[in-house]
Amino acid sequence: MKRMILSVFVMCTWLSTAIRAQVINGDLNHNDVLDVGDVTMVIDGYLTGETETIQTGGAPYDVDNSLVVGTWYKSTTESITFNADGTTDYGNGYTYEFLPTQGYVLFYDAAGTPVEALYVVKATVRYTSTQPVSIILSQTSLDLKPDEFVRLTATVEPSSAGAVTWSSSDERVATVVSGFVTGVAEGTAIITASVAGSTATCTVTVTEHEAVDLGLSVKWATMNVGANAPEEYGDYFALGETEPKDNYSWETYKWCNGSSSTMTKYCTSSSYGTVDNKTVLDLEDDAARANWGGTWRMPTYDEYKELVDKCTTTWTSLNGVQGCKVTGPSGNSIFLPAAGYRDDSSLSGAGSNGNYWSSSLNTGNPLYVWYLDFYSSGFYVYNYYYRYYGQSVRAVCQ
Repeated sequence: MKRMILSVFVMCTWLSTAIRAQVINGDLNHNDVLDVGDVTMVIDGYLTGETETIQTGGAPYDVDNSLVVGTWYKSTTESITFNADGTTDYGNGYTYEFLPTQGYVLFYDAAGTPVEALYVVKATVRYTSTQPVSIILSQTSLDLKPDEFVRLTATVEPSSAGAVTWSSSDERVATVVSGFVTGVAEGTAIITASVAGSTATCTVTVTEHEAVDLGLSVKWATMNVGANAPEEYGDYFALGETEPKDNYSWETYKWCNGSSSTMTKYCTSSSYGTVDNKTVLDLEDDAARANWGGTWRMPTYDEYKELVDKCTTTWTSLNGVQGCKVTGPSGNSIFLPAAGYRDDSSLSGAGSNGNYWSSSLNTGNPLYVWYLDFYSSGFYVYNYYYRYYGQSVRAVCQ
């Protein structure tokens, strides 16, 4: 038989009187012996507190079923019991979570929604045990939008190992409070749950734009970069440029000195400029990444080829705009408007042709880039258009 004494001072917004509390934390080895871990909680010494004795069986506690972890007193006659299986008599079906580092105990109703908290003025917890501690999260990856939230739950063995603490690797992307993960802005963050030296992680990807799983190697955006709806044309970009402009020509092209023979980047032949042998766009020159952030990027040649080879296409219209409906092996689909392309200051092929850049240059001739080309009776990957042309960009992500 072992025992532990705990004195605490707490505040609560829904009670008018002070609350007295005593928490006893134990660790059951399933060998009919209760092993109380080294648990200490230091709180303002305002209260006198009481003592409890943990028995190895029988009244008042049955250690095989419902070891009482602690009792919080709302008055001298009414109490809340916290059971080892995570339930409480505070409400029908209610569960609870000790959050000493945040300074409170959080109650959840039967649906798992936080309903009330008992706030502790000051608390620190230290736990040691000879038993191995494991922690498993309900999900190892999450896709969220800004302001969207999902609750992660942590399964800890043994359950008495202590309170789970949560952290985010980048709170500019996603925050976490008591397992509730909220998206903030485009990007990726790692959510970590920790208890007694053990950790588990969940990778959170926050995207402002919707990604569709067509059943391919990447997910595809529902609209073009610069658009606000799937049928809108969006912006036009020269290859390797990240902003639209009024005129598209060699004279205005960013990666040359005014002509097709003076390339300054992405050049594989001295006949066309300074050779760097780059044949794939750097992310800093990727219009999808520059405008949408997160993990969005322009598709590669292989990813467009996969789209052509594994999907079915239908020439159709969406809200009066001509284009191509692309349906993947998953049964999901996207709409690609026939936005045409820009050469100099004019727009050509709008309503009849779709021209979408990839991030892959023609390795044999740096003037050209692989792109998706489609019209009412064709859907394929081609490499004929000059890289200074203004074309559409449809983003992908993992």
